[in-house]
Amino acid sequence: MAEVYYQLVQACYRVAVALIMSYFYVVWVSPFLVKRKTAWMCGAFYCVIMLILIYIPIEMTNTFAYGTCMMLTFLVTCLADRGNIGQKFFLAITFFCLRWQSLMVKSCVTNEMYLLFYAMAQRVEDNDLFWFEVYVVQSVIEVLLTFVFMYMAVRLMLWAYGRKRKHMKGSELLILLVPSVSGAFAYEVIQYYSRVYMWDAGKSVYDTYGYHDWLLILYSVVCFVTIFVMTYVFSRWKDEQEQDKQREVFSRQMQDLQSHITEVERLYRDMRNLRHDMGNHLMTLEQLYAQGAYEEAGKYARSLQDGMQDTLLDVASGNPVTDVILSGRKKEAEEKGICFRCGFHYPLSNSVNAFDISIILNNALANAIEAAERERAGTMGEIQEPSITVCSYRRKNMYIIEVKNSYRGELTIDETSGLPVTSKDGDGHGFGLASIRHAARKYLGDIEIGKETCAGREMCALRVMLQIMEAESGE
Repeated sequence: MAEVYYQLVQACYRVAVALIMSYFYVVWVSPFLVKRKTAWMCGAFYCVIMLILIYIPIEMTNTFAYGTCMMLTFLVTCLADRGNIGQKFFLAITFFCLRWQSLMVKSCVTNEMYLLFYAMAQRVEDNDLFWFEVYVVQSVIEVLLTFVFMYMAVRLMLWAYGRKRKHMKGSELLILLVPSVSGAFAYEVIQYYSRVYMWDAGKSVYDTYGYHDWLLILYSVVCFVTIFVMTYVFSRWKDEQEQDKQREVFSRQMQDLQSHITEVERLYRDMRNLRHDMGNHLMTLEQLYAQGAYEEAGKYARSLQDGMQDTLLDVASGNPVTDVILSGRKKEAEEKGICFRCGFHYPLSNSVNAFDISIILNNALANAIEAAERERAGTMGEIQEPSITVCSYRRKNMYIIEVKNSYRGELTIDETSGLPVTSKDGDGHGFGLASIRHAARKYLGDIEIGKETCAGREMCALRVMLQIMEAESGE
């Protein structure tokens, strides 16, 4: 009966450890999954697989058993939450390392505690009930220490890595996995030679030479610190890289705005000069007509009309800033052989800032022109020319800006950000749409991107929705 009770306590201990590891797996991966219930489902799967591997009647090493459990859970996590496969793989390998490091430190600490306790317990009367109670207390202490060490490890790693879903390149993943893989490999080498010694000597190497727990603790701590530092440095580097790109995009936007303001000032100066000289022009025309020089008067009027035309923009949207932006982008598109159609009207609401609208139009049209230009380069010799259409309209209290451009490729949407995946790196690529979304959310709005078929042509459509609180008329 005593053996049955010992086995019962041991089974409870294993279940408790499995539950603790499953819980901390949920804590570890949930910030990087779309839905939190997905993390709990994967944690439950991890617990079930771990218990099956513990009680399966096949002898296998701990590294193989728990590595298999981790890989199966990784596959289930990828199936339940698609996208960011590189990050999920990093999370799986890192959690595997955190697990064995925490358990090794726990085992070494409890070994020292037990040696001290057994030395003191020699004076106690030797009876089965006493030693069973000792075993129960030991199991409870090990469960508590397992929880404490895993809590510390997971919280520290979450602080070092952050809680954002990040795209991870193959080279970045390789760099991050080097400390984890090397530490796990060294751990398996230690376990292998321990097994070989037992096979040859018939007893454990620890029974012959002692445990040297402080060396194992030091080894585990060094492995954890290496992973922690590498992850922290990588995360800070990625954040700084993202901030640099955002500053670069903001700098470009400010330069664009400055050029728009300069263009508006030029137009205003030309119109003021024209208005100043209008009296002289009218006097000249009057004298030419009085002298009967009708042909000369007509030529003079036409030259005057051409001069006035130069001071006017191709687009009249209702705001000088957006007029300049749309006119400039229209000219740029037409120079590249892209058909540009504009039906944009600036909102009459005072709650909309021209600077935010300029950010939206600038980035949206820059992306559309770039995509249409690539489309034109890939469709040489075909009749249909690439086109861009920009318009705006109202839907109750929503003001919507719509930009469409020719696009016959595949549009892959990132599930993390909801934005298209770009194959280009550097030069601020991918931050234009993020800037548009940031401007839209200032007005409790958002953006929508997708492929549509318009008049038999495949188009990429971007809709920017801005919520306008006050009523408007005249659009």
